[in-house]
Amino acid sequence: MKDGRYGLGILGLGGRGVYFGGNAFRASGGFYIPCVCDLSEEKCIAARRVLGEDIRTYTDIDAFLQDPELDAVIVATPDYAHAECAKAVLKARKHLYLEKPMAQTIEDCDALIEAWKGSGTVFMVGLELRYCTLMQQTKALIEAGEIGQIRIGTVVDNVSVGGNYFYHNRYRYEKYVKSLVLQKGTHSLDLANWLVDSAPVRVFSSAGLDVFGGSEPADKHCTDCEKAKNCPYYMDTAHFQMDYGQVIRGHMDLCVYAEDCEAADNSLVLIDYENGARITYLECHFTPEYTREFMFIGDRGKIEAFYNNEQEFRIKLWKRHEKEPVYFYPPKVEGGHGGGDTGIIREFFERIRCCKPCMKGVRGARDSAAIAIAAFESEKTGLPVKIPKAEFPPDAEL
Repeated sequence: MKDGRYGLGILGLGGRGVYFGGNAFRASGGFYIPCVCDLSEEKCIAARRVLGEDIRTYTDIDAFLQDPELDAVIVATPDYAHAECAKAVLKARKHLYLEKPMAQTIEDCDALIEAWKGSGTVFMVGLELRYCTLMQQTKALIEAGEIGQIRIGTVVDNVSVGGNYFYHNRYRYEKYVKSLVLQKGTHSLDLANWLVDSAPVRVFSSAGLDVFGGSEPADKHCTDCEKAKNCPYYMDTAHFQMDYGQVIRGHMDLCVYAEDCEAADNSLVLIDYENGARITYLECHFTPEYTREFMFIGDRGKIEAFYNNEQEFRIKLWKRHEKEPVYFYPPKVEGGHGGGDTGIIREFFERIRCCKPCMKGVRGARDSAAIAIAAFESEKTGLPVKIPKAEFPPDAEL
């Protein structure tokens, strides 16, 4: 700790690790970045240009975790490495902020919960949408009993950027992400679990790869394509802007219509909960808009919530036997994800400052990943899949 700030290391130096882990956490005033780590020396050099030339870089995780200024770690590696890297951080007794999804198997999620025991750390997963103004107000209305007990609902992820974000690069491969419901959808699935306030017990899913993929060669790139000028998914590798405004250079430009694309570009998931509620989740990567939509019907009424990055938030609440609904418009706030980035960073800092070990939000992170993992299995088998109940330590603040 230095000047009231905790030393935060970044493990995994992709765009999310560098720009969110570095800039947003430092801007909060509660953290400074003494060191970073990645297997790629090139990425380490690039990170120093963004975060400061005085930052120490490591390509060995063990040496990184022994850095004397390290109090906490953000794990922002590729998804398949989340579990292994997170276990190493917990073993080293460093506070852990693990980017979503928690892991790519339910067994690994549960192993991380077990690894936390005795670490004396704060363990959080980067599901920041719980902290945005829209979802905070939606949760408050549901908890106040405005719609009664949730019985049924639907959650929609409209992902207009899916082609550019996922099908130009390794996210198109199941061996890399397992599924985009797991990689992308865990945000909204976590919110569904949180609002329903119950654990998922069974999942059935159907999915397809209906727009992306095709017959183009696996090694075809935008830079050498004769259709580049007219393709809506042309990738400018020198200047690609993410939805949060950051410009990424050197983005992969594999053809989105290539024969080796595997990950489904649309999914429909049915979730049964322990308390009897039933939710459908729809994810689409070729829809025109980039929004999230939530609708829940309880035994006293119905609530709808609309989310987009421009923070045009709105909530519609309609009680049974009343003629007109009531509308709410949560305020715009600074910070990405409708203030969610700022809120979760503040929560992480306060939990560390209080010196009380906890796994804030980890139950929801485990269950959202479990839904996506079970959905992937269901898509392959055509059968419903049961989700095993998680076992949490009795002393864990969840």
